[in-house]
Amino acid sequence: MKIAIVGCGFVADYYMMTLANHPELELVAAYDRDPEASRRFGAYFKVKMVESLAALFAEPGLELVLNLTNPGSHFAVSKAALEAGLHVYSEKPLAMAIEEAEELVRIARERGRLLASAPCSHLGEASQALGKAIREGRVGDVRLVYAEMEDGMVFTENHRGWTNPSGAPWPARDEFAVGATLEHAGYYLTWLCAYFGPVVEMTAFAHRCFDDKGTGQRPEELANDLSISCLTFRSGVVARLSCGLGAPKDRSIHVVGTHGILSLTDAWDYASPVYLRDRMGHWASRPPILGKVLRRLEGGRPWRSWFGERVESPKVRSKVPATSSRMDFARGPAALAEAAAAGKEPTYGADFALHVTELALVAQNASRIPMPYRPRSAFAHRSV
Repeated sequence: MKIAIVGCGFVADYYMMTLANHPELELVAAYDRDPEASRRFGAYFKVKMVESLAALFAEPGLELVLNLTNPGSHFAVSKAALEAGLHVYSEKPLAMAIEEAEELVRIARERGRLLASAPCSHLGEASQALGKAIREGRVGDVRLVYAEMEDGMVFTENHRGWTNPSGAPWPARDEFAVGATLEHAGYYLTWLCAYFGPVVEMTAFAHRCFDDKGTGQRPEELANDLSISCLTFRSGVVARLSCGLGAPKDRSIHVVGTHGILSLTDAWDYASPVYLRDRMGHWASRPPILGKVLRRLEGGRPWRSWFGERVESPKVRSKVPATSSRMDFARGPAALAEAAAAGKEPTYGADFALHVTELALVAQNASRIPMPYRPRSAFAHRSV
């Protein structure tokens, strides 16, 4: 399938670096409204750059647009692409307002086009292994999940020097204005929804803990940098998801069942191990000779969760970036292209993306929304 990219900033490099995993995707052109970004991206990746969206949409044979612009532009760019008769894969979130995300889904349906959204980490080997263990009842009936998306105080680090391989700077001002929740909650919201179905009720708390991010932005220009969401799924499972820029970096998830606990270290790593432990969080199959030592370590160290029986997981054969985000970014667009070629809706298509977007927007803006909140979107659940 012939594809094109709109938005050649920081994240675009990671899509380019993983496109080679999917030879069925043929990049025909790219566009960025910033001439310098366009020049840099085109020169580094030897990609054909065009001078306008209209020129991009007119590329012969083009079928799918990857919308990698900053979040404030997602709605306008995706709407234009859908109205031009193209399928769309958008970076997260679909839009910055629920009503806009709903409009995109409506347009896609009316035009008979497919729409999906990042992140695609739930398609990775680690998530698939965790989902398989849940389905097989390795921990009995799941009752509770704790998921963490804490990125630490990145605003205190030397982020001004961060660049991607082609030289694009990390967009600090955009990141802090959009907020940690909209940037990161989707990683685990997609996993949770894929495992347990749509959310029927949520109670969230959000707050701005740090008024100075070192970017010169006024406090009112900065989004909340902490959110905690308590989610009730239609399946009966409940979960707590935290997102923030204060607590130490932690991207773990713990699935608590009637017979045991499944833990995974890092949602941003397709090769992250999954561990099975007993109901008290102990490694039931630990070597007897080390039992007392391990029990002491399990009980008194922050990393005690990473003891246990390792759950079998497929080997990651995709090329992934050698960064903190060790994911195949192009796997999401490839899944959408496969569905389009088969003439069917993607497993995680427009309704799924809308639901995840609604949950993230409510969590980010919880201080302005009456709680508990009952989502108005849903999707047909097909377990991972």
